[in-house]
Amino acid sequence: MDNIWILTEERPKESVVKTILELLQSDFNIFLNVGDVVIKPIIEESYFKFTYIVEGVNSTNFDKVYLKLVSGNSSFIDYLVCKQEHEPDDGDCSNILMAVEETKTSDKESRNTGVSQRATKFIYAKKYCPDAKLYMLYNDELENDEDKRPSDTNIFGTNILLTLGVKIVGKSNLTWFNPFSSIDEVIAFKNEMRDPPDGNVPIKITKNDNVIYISGRLSKPKEAGNICHDPNIGTLSMISGVLRALGWTQRIVITRHGTTQQYVSRNKTNKFLYVCKLLNLEMDGLTITYPDAYREKYWHYEKSSEKVASILLHIMCSNVGIRYIYENHAGCERGYFKNANGDLITLPKKDTHGENLLIPDVILSDTTNRNIYLIEGKKLTTLQVGLAEIEDYDSIEDEYIRVEYPNFNYYRYLSIFGGYCTFLPDRKIMLYLNSDGLIILNRNLPQTFLNHFIRIRKG
Repeated sequence: MDNIWILTEERPKESVVKTILELLQSDFNIFLNVGDVVIKPIIEESYFKFTYIVEGVNSTNFDKVYLKLVSGNSSFIDYLVCKQEHEPDDGDCSNILMAVEETKTSDKESRNTGVSQRATKFIYAKKYCPDAKLYMLYNDELENDEDKRPSDTNIFGTNILLTLGVKIVGKSNLTWFNPFSSIDEVIAFKNEMRDPPDGNVPIKITKNDNVIYISGRLSKPKEAGNICHDPNIGTLSMISGVLRALGWTQRIVITRHGTTQQYVSRNKTNKFLYVCKLLNLEMDGLTITYPDAYREKYWHYEKSSEKVASILLHIMCSNVGIRYIYENHAGCERGYFKNANGDLITLPKKDTHGENLLIPDVILSDTTNRNIYLIEGKKLTTLQVGLAEIEDYDSIEDEYIRVEYPNFNYYRYLSIFGGYCTFLPDRKIMLYLNSDGLIILNRNLPQTFLNHFIRIRKG
């Protein structure tokens, strides 16, 4: 019997997984009964099988729901969902039903760039998973005023996503948005939008008989010549993508980009250069040449990143009632700091002394034992770097954590992944996961915590 396989490079959230399962039922005629979703690691005699099982759901159409941590080779969407009996082969996209991008970013929070920065992901997803249904999922972490007219940037980007066949989920008021019906409508909308401040290159679209020109800077002033302007990368990608989707088959030329031939010739794996190949785009004054139009594999199972261990620890703690108050796992979307009232706070880049605010990968709150854990994820090869880093968390601890959570005990630990140690490599490690999946927990953790994991090795 088939199973549902959810592939993600994010720390999987129960609310998102539940929404995905509900969409499976409504959009694919798959009967299922979804209760309180719980994500649990599959652990056998101290060995993690690098697979999670989703409990709280049953169906006559499939057996179980599994979740695997993956990484994209470039511009990967947050969740891929397929239905088949066996675990998908590494990089296999043949049975993908859904491609889901999840965002917590509001119009105000993202400074109007949230939609465009995610557009490139859908361009890639449509290439590798042409038969998959596409979704943009907005969660409800932040309050938003959906009765207020969104910015023109938000409307333009969302209309493009709708034109590309992306289903918007989590916004109750979609009256502001409609798919574009023609190329001329796209051009008119964009060219009527407010120009950026003086000194910036406005994104404008000009159509001649057999060519469309799109202006937009791709390099930043301090890094002249390269391609690193993420908002514009997304905007130019989605404009080009929607022009192709609406039937434009002739030339599209990116102008005023600020990129040099030297950079293009040396950096053949840049994600925008791949978009150029995928959509047959030109860059004014440059020659783009390299062998493959796109990477051979869209994704691969994650077996090297430090987040394999930090996400495992995060989920294990969640299963025993230890909640996170902040997360920013390697390569994942940065979260908000949760204060004692449950309100969400965007942490600044600088502390009160004007220095960079250094923040660990995850901060956990154990209210039963009145403990706060600041956890930095590292690989075994960077253990010493991690030990030095956790000494630099005074600002985040003093300015935020102790203010919101007084009378707690505060601990700084590492989660470590990789290598083949069969013992705990250092006493400052809360969880060690070796490359074979062996888990070793620090035996100095509270006994109430260790009691939940009696069959996991302690060091």
